[in-house]
Amino acid sequence: MSSPGEVIALLNLLAVDGIGPGTTIRLIRECGSAESVFDASDSKLRTIHGITDRLIAPLRKVSAVAEAGQRQWEAAQEAGVEIRTYWDDNYPQLLRELETDAPALLFIRGEFQSDATRVAVVGTRRATAYGKRAADELIGGLRGTGIHVVSGLASGVDSFAHEAALHAELVTEAVFGCGVDRIYPAGNEKLAQRILDAGGALLSEYPIGTVHTKYTFPQRNRIIAGLSKAVIVVEAPARSGAQITAGLSIEYGRDVGAVPGPVYSVMSKGTHELIKSGAALIESPEDVLALIRTMSPVAEEKASIIELPFDLPQEERQIIESLDATESIHIDTLAEKMELSTGEVLSRLLMLELKGLIKQLPGKYFIRA
Repeated sequence: MSSPGEVIALLNLLAVDGIGPGTTIRLIRECGSAESVFDASDSKLRTIHGITDRLIAPLRKVSAVAEAGQRQWEAAQEAGVEIRTYWDDNYPQLLRELETDAPALLFIRGEFQSDATRVAVVGTRRATAYGKRAADELIGGLRGTGIHVVSGLASGVDSFAHEAALHAELVTEAVFGCGVDRIYPAGNEKLAQRILDAGGALLSEYPIGTVHTKYTFPQRNRIIAGLSKAVIVVEAPARSGAQITAGLSIEYGRDVGAVPGPVYSVMSKGTHELIKSGAALIESPEDVLALIRTMSPVAEEKASIIELPFDLPQEERQIIESLDATESIHIDTLAEKMELSTGEVLSRLLMLELKGLIKQLPGKYFIRA
């Protein structure tokens, strides 16, 4: 876990005008820590991609121990909110795969299991009775699977998804576009508490006290997409926020499914567009399970058995035997494991990818095909 001093420095870094999560991750990757970023020389900072004098100037007006970060840290402690950073071991791996698209930190209320299998269920705020029934039946059919259901606690489909998960005794998690102390919409305060009482969590990348804006919700959507193995859109009009989430999911290498609706319903236009564009048609819980490729113990055992072409070169065989069919590994970790340079490993990985034996995921993570 990151030390309090490092987290406070990180909070101060994120408070600098023009420095967002992606820039923060690049800065810390090059400097070694948030505290070290403030000690780095101007010449060192200029060598980092995207860092110019326009960003260095406001950075010099802040320190690693500035009051803003200290106040945010103390507010989180008083509210019983955990701050989990990108560099912590218990940061969710799927989210880390987004590289500089990932949030640099998460504010968490409740219990959050980083390695759980998650499916996101999203849709319009103006959901119909049809959308509510679809959410109820699809999520209700996942009872007993241990899958976590992620959504955004908004009115409509998001709320239906959380309610259905609670009824099915599944853990559910809500991602906010504001601080986790500010329930939005206010009418969902009781639902938020039920999520916590049932062992779920409320998450945000925004500090305690942050109010929502029209810009924070699209940012929130990338976290919903990043946390989940698949995103299911239940009801959505054309050009909706749910479609944005689906688009991000595709960009991140996640699977997308959509529930078809009545042909003449405005609330089906977005889902039908997604299906036409290649999203999986979802009409049963079995379709959801197929989409996220949930494995039975027997399937997992079979996945662990490696069948390789007889004529595969020894160096490529060693790499693929070091990969897993269910859990990705970063190229740097693989190179260290094999005691080879990153360049050597990358060239061999590319050959294996061309042979269809492995798959590359976003952020230079690899998995056995």
